[in-house]
Amino acid sequence: MEKEEKAVMLNPFCDEGFKRIFGDKILLMDFLNSFVDTEAPIVDLTYENKELVSEENDRRSIIFDLFCKLDNGKHVIIEMQNKRQDYFVERALFYLSRAITMQGEKGEEWEYGINAVIGVFITHFNLFDNKDNKDVLCEMRLMDPKTNKTISDKIRGYFIQLPKFKKSNNGCADHFEEWIYNLKNMERMGNIEFKDKEVFKRLWDLSNCSMLSFEERNKYERSLKAYRDYVNQINYAKKEGIAEGRAEGRAEGRAEGKAEGIAEERSKTITLLRKGGMSDEEISSLLKIDIEEVKSL
Repeated sequence: MEKEEKAVMLNPFCDEGFKRIFGDKILLMDFLNSFVDTEAPIVDLTYENKELVSEENDRRSIIFDLFCKLDNGKHVIIEMQNKRQDYFVERALFYLSRAITMQGEKGEEWEYGINAVIGVFITHFNLFDNKDNKDVLCEMRLMDPKTNKTISDKIRGYFIQLPKFKKSNNGCADHFEEWIYNLKNMERMGNIEFKDKEVFKRLWDLSNCSMLSFEERNKYERSLKAYRDYVNQINYAKKEGIAEGRAEGRAEGRAEGKAEGIAEERSKTITLLRKGGMSDEEISSLLKIDIEEVKSL
């Protein structure tokens, strides 16, 4: 049998790669249907403004990677996070809560008729390091611990911990695991597995860099360079921190060190991205930084 030629595939973890894949409605619906419990399969969705402006006058805003409304009225937040963060679960809960409160209406007649908000948070680090919990997918719900029954389905979170997925293509047990296998390995393999399924043929077509236009390729390359530079900086900082023998360096690396050092590196990164042609809004989304902070640097 003739061996399939290796292609150059998108990195799904940089901003432009992620948005090209999950900015496709068919791919996103299929991915969500592989694990999200919405009572019935998702058959349609609408991409909405991914920025929620603060209700206060401080001009702060929350920017999601993707913000969608499903055909059943429920909202979905999808975010990819590459950098380990303290209190990430609390941050996710805050995001979900903000999406709930933004549905509020003024006046005495409103009876809190809110649509459910579902969060999908894909992390490149382990959120839950309990040795007894090796699950890639963890779900957060409002439940009664005595009855183990859901109290309300208006807020729910799914946390996908990529490092915990270690299966081969032959070891995938379901469609969700096939998705995670492809996302983790497609750039390295230069291929997509399970192309006997129509959705993964589509993933191949959209993720093959040869299918990008000249403008799309340039934009993707800038995004990929920023992602790789960031990863290299974090890895170098961790090694340097360990070499110095400092406890805080061993735990987090210098990338988590002094605030002034972080601010200086962040400012340099933002300057380089601007020179590469990226807007402040694109930089804010890529680096997960508030837009006002980007503008101030």
